[in-house]
Amino acid sequence: MAIRHATHETQQARPKARPTIRLLAKNELTMMLPLIEILNPDTSRTVLGLRLAEMRENGYRCAGAFVDRECVGVAGLWFGTRFWCGRYVDIDNFVVDPSWRNQGIGQALLDWVEDYARQEGCEKAVLDAYVTNDRAHAFYIRCNYRIVGFHFDKDLNEPTDAKKKDRPGAS
Repeated sequence: MAIRHATHETQQARPKARPTIRLLAKNELTMMLPLIEILNPDTSRTVLGLRLAEMRENGYRCAGAFVDRECVGVAGLWFGTRFWCGRYVDIDNFVVDPSWRNQGIGQALLDWVEDYARQEGCEKAVLDAYVTNDRAHAFYIRCNYRIVGFHFDKDLNEPTDAKKKDRPGAS
C-alpha cells in the first residue's frame, strides 16, 4: 500500500504532461523493454529482447510517448486485414509508466495511434487486455472501445491430457 501511495503522490505533484509522440526507429525499440516488463513481470528482459527482435522482423511497430526525452509510454502496432473488419491496427503492449499515469499520457498516446492508423488506411482498432487489468478495461471503455469477444489461447508446447488419452497405445 505504501508503494501505491508514493506513486499517487508523485502523480499528484506533476502537472499534466504534453508528451511528444512518435514512432520508434528500429534501433530504438529496445528502449521500450523496461515498460514492457511491467506487463510481463514473469518474463526475463533477455527473453523479451529476443521476442522483440523477431517481432521487429515481422512488421511490429511501436509508438513512444516522451516527456523531456524520457520514454514514459509505448504502444505496439500490428497491421493486417481480416474478413470481419477489413484493414485494422492491433494495439499491442500499451503501457504507461506507473509514475506518469493519470497525466493524460495514455489518452494522448491512444489518440496518436488512432490517427496514425487512419492514415495507414485502417477501418478498425483492436486490442487485448488481461482479464485481471480492471484499470485498463475502464480506460478503454472511456475511450469508446467495446468488449466484443473473448481472446483464447492454448499452449502448444505440451499435449493436453485429452490428446494423450486419444492416441493409440496411450495409457
